[in-house]
Amino acid sequence: MGVGFLHGVLPQGLSRSYFISPTKIQVLTTDEIFFPEELREKLEDELHVKFSVTITRDWDGILANTVASPSADLIFLPSFWANTLVHQNLLSDISGPRKELLQRVASDFTGKAQEGFYFLPFYWMKTGIKIPQEETFPDFLKNKKEPILFLLADEDLLLKHFQVWKEQGLWDQVAQKKILTLQLDQLTRELPKEGAMEASLTQEFKGNSFPQLSALLMWGAAIPANSNQKKLVLEVLDTLTTPEYQEKFLLKTPFNSAFSTVTGNEIPLQRRATFIRDLQLKDTLILEGKDQDAKNKLKHEFNFIL
Repeated sequence: MGVGFLHGVLPQGLSRSYFISPTKIQVLTTDEIFFPEELREKLEDELHVKFSVTITRDWDGILANTVASPSADLIFLPSFWANTLVHQNLLSDISGPRKELLQRVASDFTGKAQEGFYFLPFYWMKTGIKIPQEETFPDFLKNKKEPILFLLADEDLLLKHFQVWKEQGLWDQVAQKKILTLQLDQLTRELPKEGAMEASLTQEFKGNSFPQLSALLMWGAAIPANSNQKKLVLEVLDTLTTPEYQEKFLLKTPFNSAFSTVTGNEIPLQRRATFIRDLQLKDTLILEGKDQDAKNKLKHEFNFIL
């Protein structure tokens, strides 16, 4: 089955006359890494569409563009943001009559899909605090020679970390560190020589012996219920989620795949969907929904401005 083809049917984009201007698709993404320019251009050429992309981590802006009528057409976002939009009836069921997209996702990531499939998982990651010299997290906090703590620039995850560390009596020590934030595309950087960094894990590590240092995160796509381009966006997702596309772009990210179909020889076992079964998830933070007041809580409860 070639890219863009499903049961012998040409995608709508390829069947259009090239003398007609490409249809514009409005895309929101919380991070450039989910929908990079190289990927957009490849899809535009193949499907004869044009993407108008806005990169924003402003929850209120994404919510406004989802509520609007017509709304944005396609959103790339964290799963827990999508959960909140689903509970507000703002997303469209994207399983389709034959559920092709759903069938490409590994069963560990589909949840209760029988009740509706509103979020299409692409990537997952288990994070942890990596510390130089095999120290534990409490050891790192006591070590004044390691002054910096790098954490992911996600307001909900930051808040959850801080709240847990406060409950565990560690916040005063954490607050003495210089806390800097990392974007997702910076996760491939080397571990700092004097500090600790939240990073992707492929196996358990010594620092994880202290509860709730790690988090399970997932990202993917959703279609707003008020989109006027649902059919065309489904065709885009159909093409984008084929093994050819996913295997071409996965290794350019720090993520693991959520698709059971991504099994090419060049894809390491720890980057495949099945690897999640080899990780211990006890005491792992899992965010269920968007805390719409997260930024204010970070500011007022922890004197932290993202």
